[in-house]
Amino acid sequence: MRSEAPASVPATRSRSPSVRRRLMLLTLGVLLPTAGISLFAAYTIHDEARRSLMSAASETARALSLVADREVAYRAGILRTLATSPALDRGDLRGFYEQARAASPGADNAVRLTDLAGRTLIDTRTAYSLLEQPLSPISPPADLGKVDSSARVSSLFLSPVTKQHSFAVWVPVMRDNQMTLHVSMTSLASQLQRIFDQQQLPPGWVGTLVDGDGRVLARSTDVAKMMGRQATPDMLQRLRQDRHGMHETQTLEGTPVMTVFSRAPDSGWAVLIGVPRESLTRPALSALRTMMLISLAMWGLAALAAVWLGRSIEGPVALLQSDAEAIGAGNVVRPKPTGLAETDVVQQLLASASRELRDAEANLQRRVKQAVAEAERAQRVALATQKLEALGRLTGGIAHDFNNLLQTMSSGAQLAGKLSTDPRAIKALGACERAIGKAVKLTRQLMSFGRAQPGHREVVDIARQFESLADLLRGAVREGIAVQIDPGDATSPVLLDPVQFELAVLNLVLNARDAMKGSHGGAIAVRAFNRLVQDNEIPGLRGGRYVAVGVTDSGHGIASDLLPRVFEPFFTTKAVGEGTGLGLAQVYAFAVQTGGIATVRSETGRGTTVTLFLPASDAPPTAAVPTPTAVPLAVRSGTLLLVEDDSLVRGLTAQALEDCGFSVLVASSAPDALAIAGSRHDIDAVLSDVVMPGGMSGVDLVHALQRQRPGLPVVLVSGYATVLDTADLPVKVIAKPYAIEDVARLLAQAIADRRKEA
Repeated sequence: MRSEAPASVPATRSRSPSVRRRLMLLTLGVLLPTAGISLFAAYTIHDEARRSLMSAASETARALSLVADREVAYRAGILRTLATSPALDRGDLRGFYEQARAASPGADNAVRLTDLAGRTLIDTRTAYSLLEQPLSPISPPADLGKVDSSARVSSLFLSPVTKQHSFAVWVPVMRDNQMTLHVSMTSLASQLQRIFDQQQLPPGWVGTLVDGDGRVLARSTDVAKMMGRQATPDMLQRLRQDRHGMHETQTLEGTPVMTVFSRAPDSGWAVLIGVPRESLTRPALSALRTMMLISLAMWGLAALAAVWLGRSIEGPVALLQSDAEAIGAGNVVRPKPTGLAETDVVQQLLASASRELRDAEANLQRRVKQAVAEAERAQRVALATQKLEALGRLTGGIAHDFNNLLQTMSSGAQLAGKLSTDPRAIKALGACERAIGKAVKLTRQLMSFGRAQPGHREVVDIARQFESLADLLRGAVREGIAVQIDPGDATSPVLLDPVQFELAVLNLVLNARDAMKGSHGGAIAVRAFNRLVQDNEIPGLRGGRYVAVGVTDSGHGIASDLLPRVFEPFFTTKAVGEGTGLGLAQVYAFAVQTGGIATVRSETGRGTTVTLFLPASDAPPTAAVPTPTAVPLAVRSGTLLLVEDDSLVRGLTAQALEDCGFSVLVASSAPDALAIAGSRHDIDAVLSDVVMPGGMSGVDLVHALQRQRPGLPVVLVSGYATVLDTADLPVKVIAKPYAIEDVARLLAQAIADRRKEA
């Protein structure tokens, strides 16, 4: 028989929770708080990231609004300078037209002068001779010049001349606290696009610059399509209510964005930075998914190692919680081993996120500070340049008028000296001529600062210049002061006027000597070296190769509040009678005329260094010209045509030249001179002023004479600080005031050379 197995007895089910259930309860008990903490951490990270992102957008909008104001301020500064032009006081519209054309920054900008009736008097987009005083295409703001003399900026408009979107900046011309004229600058709105070209926004962000009516002036994307369109109605309403803020709206393309806006304080324009809402929610969803995956992984591990995991998970969770709170407080989290790989990974992510947030915030703050500093530095340089240019024009004009007066006095004194036989009179006239000579030196200093004055430029070897200057520089300082001269190794040649260069270095050494007055001993170092300058490294200087010439003293230094003014003409810290304040101004003018710039660095009690940055030349140095052998003086005879608008200078010069043996014909203007030259064929040479009324200058007269009387010798006389372009003309140039003997010798030699050629 087959035996049967006994029936199995069903196991008694314990009423106590099973191990699996306990593990599940333990897992749930651990993971539910962990999940809550994770969600809190994700929300905290998202909220902090969102705040940081919107803060970055807000700071960017504020910085860009200041840049937009700088665009308006730059144009307003030019217009204010033009509004004070002496040409307007004289009614010299042609002179003002030339000044306006020279000041207008490029072909995309036009300066317009209108009267109070709206008629256009000057428009730099139109030739002066073609102006017919039409009505201005746009009217000035109603409050222009009524409250104060500040500038006003227009809204966006479509220019009837260029057919392009434009804007205008207006400045009143005030005389005796009354507005007499309007001067404005019309600019293409496309120039404002560089605001966003220079500030690269993050991908997806949309930057927009709108005018006071909410119309688009510039945009980071689709500017050609959106130019002139008006912002959405809800955005316009918000812009009218607040100057700065945040608003949830849509872009003109219909993209939902969170927009931060900032209105510029001066122009009234506003910068809108639109951040897509999708980019604000994406990090939160990503963090949430990450936390969920980590929670599931931890749940699986808890099921496999219930008791051990239950005992070991409490500490890591608490550590994660503290890390999340630290991140929420803006602190940087440093990872610590927890004993669990999963929590270690989470902590690494939190630590990495905290570092990234810190770095992003620091980088944003650094960029904003750099942008603001750069804007402030550029504004300071622009204001200083405008100030120096205005002073330069003033001093140049004064020098021109003084030269005419000095020429009259000099010619009169020279003529009186020839006619007088009284020793006392001759002695008095000699004193007058010496005083005139000092006045000539002063006016030439003014001319060298005012504008580029005539001079001989050549490629020079700095080491050779230092060698010829060494004895002069050491002799210019008192005993006890050591002068060290270092021309540098392989210093590049420079294209400059050697005489002006030597004068500039001598001025710097003399200033250094005076800075050490009252001290025993001291040292002055004059050194040259090659310098590669990067773009934007030195304000006002383009990047490139330069030769730096520095003069350093061990004197008492210059106070920091005086440093920005050291290159201003007539500014000096010396006592009355010890300096004119033109030395450093002349040095600065020489550096700028050469194509470079001058800088100053000083520390109170430790000395001062003034450095000239001169453009390096690729050409070899000019060979030394041998001293010409003496030639016999030319006979002073022949018929001269004297062209001079100043009656005093004309009369005295004609009489002095006749005493020298010449026969002199006189004319008060270039057209009169042409008429005389056409009727008199016995004229041997012409002596003409350069700047004359009537619209025809001395250079224009030379061109006309070359067509009428080819080969006729001409000597040009200028009392103004300007460089004459006479390279293609057979003329000689002499500056006012001149000695009669010098101009007589020059004319006699020109007549003799002409007769030899004939």
